Amino acid sequence: MTSKERLETVIGGGIPDRVPATVHQWQSYHYQNIMCVPDELSAFLAVGLDAVIYPRGCFKSVINPDWVYSQTEKTVDDEMNEIEYRIATPGGALAGKAMKLAYTTSTTEHAFKRPEDIYIIDKYMDVPEMEVEAVLALKARLGENGILRCSTNGPQGSPWQDACFYYGTETMIYRSYDDPAWTHEFLEILLRKKIEFYQKNLAPLKGVFGMIETGGGAASNNVISPAMFEEFCLPYDIRQHELIHNIDPKIAISYHTCGGMMKLLDLIPRNGCDFSETLSPTGCGGDIHDHRDETELKSVLGSRVKLMGGINQSEILEKGSCEQIYAEVERCFKGYGPGGGYIMMPSDHFFHAPKVNLEHYAQAVKEICKY
Repeated sequence: MTSKERLETVIGGGIPDRVPATVHQWQSYHYQNIMCVPDELSAFLAVGLDAVIYPRGCFKSVINPDWVYSQTEKTVDDEMNEIEYRIATPGGALAGKAMKLAYTTSTTEHAFKRPEDIYIIDKYMDVPEMEVEAVLALKARLGENGILRCSTNGPQGSPWQDACFYYGTETMIYRSYDDPAWTHEFLEILLRKKIEFYQKNLAPLKGVFGMIETGGGAASNNVISPAMFEEFCLPYDIRQHELIHNIDPKIAISYHTCGGMMKLLDLIPRNGCDFSETLSPTGCGGDIHDHRDETELKSVLGSRVKLMGGINQSEILEKGSCEQIYAEVERCFKGYGPGGGYIMMPSDHFFHAPKVNLEHYAQAVKEICKY
């Protein structure tokens, strides 16, 4: 099978020649500095993995006088810069800070400070629109090497996760207890933005994307409780997933839960997703214990949705030996692969994995993960 056929077979519920093996959002720092190639597709091809490509750079440039973003950047030390940004709107200004390394950026001051700031985003923030011809050109270049995977608008894939980015995770948890009505109002605003995104972008590109990613780590069970997940995540994900499936019934929705998920195995399938990721082991901040929890996860969660992820990128893919990588691939295949319905993938981003380790990963899958 080609990579495209292999991935589409799993998405469609069939059994491929072997388990597809990919990565989660190949980072520009890695493919430019470690792989020394110009883009994601080139990185996939260089090591022999099945490509899952996001439509980066395929969005229209829009000037909105009611949402004017500006930023300044200053050097903190040899490895870090501080970014201060401001968003000017007719309804008031938002401001925040972030620390930027060569390979990633982390928020240090969230943009929302007051409860009423949610109305600024509701009234003035644009929803991005894709350039259809650019997306089609990307898919043509991708060819049989893989599939396109769409992300959504906003910093994360679902309303609760967006809210945590804008307001801060701890603040959102406190506010969900102190003012649940306001919390639900905020989530409704963010859901409307996502609905507008899907209507604007998925409809004219129906059939082009093989997958779409929703969710995010702020809904993992080492961040919020299952009860909070059921109240503040589930209702909004159900609605956005129903809309996505109504617009494009063939697109597969993968719900991202980096971190703990063992306490959510009964809840995740209720949101209407087709895949659950990231199957994070304990070495990556998750709660899946190697050679212990895979069977339960496969039988409980994998009997209702397909699975995606599992590889320990932090301890194995970045630092492991060839033998350790082969053993990790075998662990994931034996735990999640039986019966199909599985795409192998590191459980989240990596920045420093040597090219040779990615080659070992790809080769191990070809040797071990045959059906």
